[in-house]
Amino acid sequence: MALAVSVSWLIEQRQLGLVVLAGASELDRRIEWVHSIELADPALWLRGGELLLTTGLHLPADDAGQRQYVDSLHLAGVAALGFGIGLSHIRVPDAMLIAADAVGLPLLQVPLPTPFIAVSRAVTERIAEQQYEGVTRASRLQPKMTRAALHGGPRAVVNELAIATGGRVLLLGDDNAVAAAHPRAARQLAAEVVSDLRLDTRTPGGAEPAALASADPDRVVTGQRLQVGRRLHGHLVLVTAGPPTPIDHLLLGHAASLVCLEQEKPLRLRETQNRFNEMVTGLLLDRTLTGDQAAEQLRIAGLTVRDGFVVLAVGSPDARLTLTALDQALLVRDRPCIGAVSDGHAVVLLPAEPAALADDLIDAVTRMNPAMVVHGGRATAAGQDDVADSAGLTITAARVAALRGVPLVDVESIAGQALIAAPAVRSAFRELAEQRLRPLAQCDLTNDSDLVRTLRAFLEHNGHWEAASTALGIHRHTLHNRVDRIEAMLGVDLESAHVRAELLLCLLTWR
Repeated sequence: MALAVSVSWLIEQRQLGLVVLAGASELDRRIEWVHSIELADPALWLRGGELLLTTGLHLPADDAGQRQYVDSLHLAGVAALGFGIGLSHIRVPDAMLIAADAVGLPLLQVPLPTPFIAVSRAVTERIAEQQYEGVTRASRLQPKMTRAALHGGPRAVVNELAIATGGRVLLLGDDNAVAAAHPRAARQLAAEVVSDLRLDTRTPGGAEPAALASADPDRVVTGQRLQVGRRLHGHLVLVTAGPPTPIDHLLLGHAASLVCLEQEKPLRLRETQNRFNEMVTGLLLDRTLTGDQAAEQLRIAGLTVRDGFVVLAVGSPDARLTLTALDQALLVRDRPCIGAVSDGHAVVLLPAEPAALADDLIDAVTRMNPAMVVHGGRATAAGQDDVADSAGLTITAARVAALRGVPLVDVESIAGQALIAAPAVRSAFRELAEQRLRPLAQCDLTNDSDLVRTLRAFLEHNGHWEAASTALGIHRHTLHNRVDRIEAMLGVDLESAHVRAELLLCLLTWR
């Protein structure tokens, strides 16, 4: 709502000598600005809300024309008509007075000694005073609102905004659920507000504007979108009996900023903790950090390792995006995200309980990104020393899940798992793997080839050429050439089931 003065206020300025001749029942009309014009038909030059001043210089001489003049001003939304007497007219024509009373348009007589500029100056100076008063009021209320945010969070901000504006305020989450309201009865307006503003739960960053508004005869609803970057926190909504003032808009914007800051603080802290967690997890996965060295850091991050935990590996076209989606799913469940990207998979460490958490996370990530196919592997680790070994197994299980077309595969369900579960047997296979696979690894390191991954894919796909080449994203003939080279370097025949079994076990246990 624009700043304005009422017609009654202007009449009260006795030094102007204004007299109400018609439309006395409508003196609460608001004058937004003053316009002096002597056209016979000024309606085209008006926007509404004006006090129009005229001496009637080009006023139609006949009664019908004078009534039409008044009617056109009324239809244009003029707040009041000021008629200056003593120049072209000694008195205001009766036809104009009758017409003004008929439509409820205040008609004021302006005496000859009062220049139009004096009337205009009185209105503009009062509006300027209101602007100053509004700025002063806002300067008092904004720090108060900020202090409320520091001590009471978003709920306190909602309370202060409602008190400052005299309206009803609702804080809606990104799912449009009511997070806070003042007064409490305002909660009952939630469904109507969501409908009025056409709020939805679309992906943040959509076309919905930051500021929204809706009006009907009973109320005006003004909403502010709470968004930081592409992260949507919800909406802050102000419900008022009439159009909100510029100061109301200013306070709503300030309150929205404070709520966004309060909502972002824990997320920023979580992002910092996640980066630290990712560093620790990555060091564990590549065995740079020992389990004992990591135990305290895992405990601080929120993972109890004393009773064991679960390692979940999730494969997808974009491992980094998947890790972010896992973090969002864990945040909703009030769990820390302790994970890193390894070998093209998002690997996270989860508490042993609840047992179904891994299944829930796979489902949640799938719902967040319906177009992205994900597949996971799960293993139980006895302690922090088993993280690297368990991660390797879960990545293999995730690849098996992709091959089987299922969302999640437990490591225990993979053939050969029982054989390598014992530490002594695993150690023996690891030593064998160092001897058998080192030529391939050395070649990959020197020539930037991909022989180790090729061998893994070929074995995991049971020697099926088409499936293995598809998984690697290479032509079948290229796969044949690589397998021939692997057989030559290792001196083996991959047609032999015994050879394939031995090499697969080596890959499962190799660092």
